Amino acid sequence: MALGTMPTRPALLVRIRDVDGCLGWGEVWANFPPRANLHKAHIIEDVVAPQLRGARFVEPREIGDFLCNQLSVYFLHVGQLEVFSHILAGIDTALWDLALRKAGRSFAEFMELSETSAQSYATSINADDLERLIPHHASLGQTHFKLKIGFAEHGNREIVERAARLCPVGSRILVDSNQSWTLATARDELRNLEDLSPFFAEEPLPANASLADWEELASSTDIPLAGGENIYGIENFCAMANVGLRILQPDVAKWGGVTGALDLARAMPQGACLWPHFMGTAVGQVAALSITAVLAGTSSCEVDVNENALRTDLCGDIITVRNGRVDLPSDPGLVVPPVPDLLAAFADGRDSGPMAEALQSGIS
Repeated sequence: MALGTMPTRPALLVRIRDVDGCLGWGEVWANFPPRANLHKAHIIEDVVAPQLRGARFVEPREIGDFLCNQLSVYFLHVGQLEVFSHILAGIDTALWDLALRKAGRSFAEFMELSETSAQSYATSINADDLERLIPHHASLGQTHFKLKIGFAEHGNREIVERAARLCPVGSRILVDSNQSWTLATARDELRNLEDLSPFFAEEPLPANASLADWEELASSTDIPLAGGENIYGIENFCAMANVGLRILQPDVAKWGGVTGALDLARAMPQGACLWPHFMGTAVGQVAALSITAVLAGTSSCEVDVNENALRTDLCGDIITVRNGRVDLPSDPGLVVPPVPDLLAAFADGRDSGPMAEALQSGIS
C-alpha cells in the first residue's frame, strides 16, 4: 500500500434503526490507521448517536445539516473535523438506505434509472500482479486499469509500459501516486509518461497543495489530473476543477455520502466529470456504484482487484463484474445488508459496547 503496510482490512459500518424497526446501513471510511474503526465507532457511540435519537427527517441532508449545527464546533475544538466528515458520510448513506427500504423502493426505482447497472474499472493493481490481473479483468469486460505508481523500488514508466502491453485494444491505463510527489517531481514524472497516454493521473500532488501548484501542473501536462478522496466540500472540489482537475473522485464513505456526491455532480464546472473513489466493504461499494449509475455514460466506479472478504463475502455475492458493469440491488433500499453470521464473524472482538455488533467490522 502507498500509505504503508495494511496488516488487516479494518472497516466501520453504521446501522440506523427507526421507531418501526426498519434498518439502514452505511459505511464510514476507516482504512487507516489500523484501528481507525474503533476510534470512530467510539465517537459515534459517545457523541453522535445521542444527537440522532428521536430525530426526524424527510431527506437525509436534513440530518446532516442538523448534526453539523449541533456538533461542528465540538469537532473543531477536538481537531477532528475530517473524522466528523467521515462519520456524516456514513450516516448519510445509512439514511438513504433506511428511507428507501421504508418506502419499499430500490435506488434505481427512486432515481428512475433506465440502466440499473454501473460501469466499473479495475483498481489498485500492483506492479507484481500486472500479468495476472489485467488480462483477468479485461476478460470481465473492464477497459480501464488503475496502477499504483510512485514507489522507489519500481520504475514508474516501466510499470505503465508493461501494463500497456497487456491491455486489449481500446483499453486505457490510469495511474495513482497517492499524493507522494512534489510539484517538480510530478511535472517530470508525468512528462515521462505522456507518450503512453494514461487516461488520468490521480493525486499527483498532495490534496492540500496550493491551487497555484495544481494549476501549474495541469498546464504542464497533457495527462488529465484526477483527485477527490481527500477533498472536502463542494466549494473545494469546484475550486480544484477550475484550476485543472478534470476527474473528480469523491468518496461516499469519506465526505458527503450519497447526498454530497449527487450535489457535486450538479454543481461541478463544465468539463469536469465525476468518477467515485472507493476502497472498502460491499456496503460503501454499492453506494459508490449507485452514484456512477446516476451519471450513466460519463462516469465509472473503481472496484478493487485485491482480496477483501468484506467486499466479496460480507453482503453476499453482490459485487460481480459482467461486461464491465455491476448490477445495482433490485430489492428495496440503497445497499444490501450484511449477512448476520458473517458480520458476527468479522466483528472486531477487541472492543465491545452497546452498538459494537453494528459498528465494528474488520478482519484480524
